[in-house]
Amino acid sequence: MKKFSVLVLLIILTGISCERDDICAESTPTTPHLIIRFYDINQQDQTKQVRLLSVIGEGMPEGNEIVFSTNTDSIVLPLRFQEEGIVTTSRFELKRDTDFDTDSNTSTFSNTDILEIRYTPQFVYVSRACGYKSIFNDPQTTIEIDSDNWIFGSEILTTSIDHENEAHIILYH
Repeated sequence: MKKFSVLVLLIILTGISCERDDICAESTPTTPHLIIRFYDINQQDQTKQVRLLSVIGEGMPEGNEIVFSTNTDSIVLPLRFQEEGIVTTSRFELKRDTDFDTDSNTSTFSNTDILEIRYTPQFVYVSRACGYKSIFNDPQTTIEIDSDNWIFGSEILTTSIDHENEAHIILYH
């Protein structure tokens, strides 16, 4: 009986020894993704869907698209971060009018533009359970010019990407 009492006491002590902040709550803000909204170049106060949009990050193999052949007026993209305070670049291929040929099991892309985003990561302590999150300061965009761009301009809406409540960048097409 004494062994049983010790076992019960050990289980109880183990159960109550966890503090509230030992578990990171789902509602706790973590490293945000970049939110991009697409607007009409001719009516710049109107959102505009991109037909059959696919997005792939630089260095990702074909078939690992972040977005695949979707009609949308907004996208959510992950940003890279390695070191705090060092200007970092993420590059994405945005492919409009993608189509998938089920017979040949291949994708066709009618128009690809390259979007480059530069920013400076900053690590922010959240809590003991959650650790750190990254925020991205001073974002800047570049759209590579080619002979057939479908993205005509961009606008930065915030100086710090630190939440996922609203768009951070607008792309005009």
